[in-house]
Amino acid sequence: MTFLHRRRCPVSIGAIGLLRGLAWFALFAHPLPAEQKSETLWSTAVQTGLADTFQLTLGGTFGNGPAWQNRVITGLTNAFRGGDSISVYSWDTFDLRNESHNWQAGIGYKTPVLKTRRHFLSLGSGLQRWFFPSVKTGTNDWLVPGTLLYQAAVSRFSLITTGDSWTLLHSPLPTGSLLHTQMWLQYSLIARERFRLAIRHGPAHTYSWNFYGTNGNRVFRYQTMLAVVFGNNTIEGGWRKQWGLQPGIPNNGYWQFALTRTFNQALHTKLAAGGQ
Repeated sequence: MTFLHRRRCPVSIGAIGLLRGLAWFALFAHPLPAEQKSETLWSTAVQTGLADTFQLTLGGTFGNGPAWQNRVITGLTNAFRGGDSISVYSWDTFDLRNESHNWQAGIGYKTPVLKTRRHFLSLGSGLQRWFFPSVKTGTNDWLVPGTLLYQAAVSRFSLITTGDSWTLLHSPLPTGSLLHTQMWLQYSLIARERFRLAIRHGPAHTYSWNFYGTNGNRVFRYQTMLAVVFGNNTIEGGWRKQWGLQPGIPNNGYWQFALTRTFNQALHTKLAAGGQ
């Protein structure tokens, strides 16, 4: 699952790890600008990569792995006010050994509530559909997500804290809520206009209120990631260690890497081109 804030593409490509939320691009930021351009942008990000297997934030793994995972997200930045975004996304994971297939899709909106040169705070929500045949007896869910992101930047260092929640509206499994919190410390090793290299690491924790019939503290993880950005391309890879906080939840390691390509265009330019 992947979390970068790019000045021309604040739209995120989060998804399961579980979803890094609509804030994924915020993890690879320059020092935050005090002002955002008001021009409305159409942004699209396409991602493909491999992961150890399909794993939920609840802690369980599904399939023999490796898992081929793909994401696409598209939408508008500065849609209604400076710095906000509205987007739709789709994500799928395909197990290369047992050929199981799981997917999700949704629509989301996020908006900044605090924005200074060094500090940034945003809130988001939306509607999501999850279809996971590999999970228990199979899921066919409708959910409401919630996303809170705070970022502080000083020189080459950034501290990013995210809280992602999901509330099941409808599911064949027991309904409830889930909270996944993460903290990342990021350091930019190289920060140039067309090339950036950064390393980030930090803890993550999951708590459940009857989500799929689970309750309490589920897992604690420590995550590491190395990301390279050149032009509109991002290559990232990492490893995380998981400790199960309840019986039956595995202690394991998990690897992943992905390639992302972003496309950005001013909305008025895109509309003008479509009218020709």
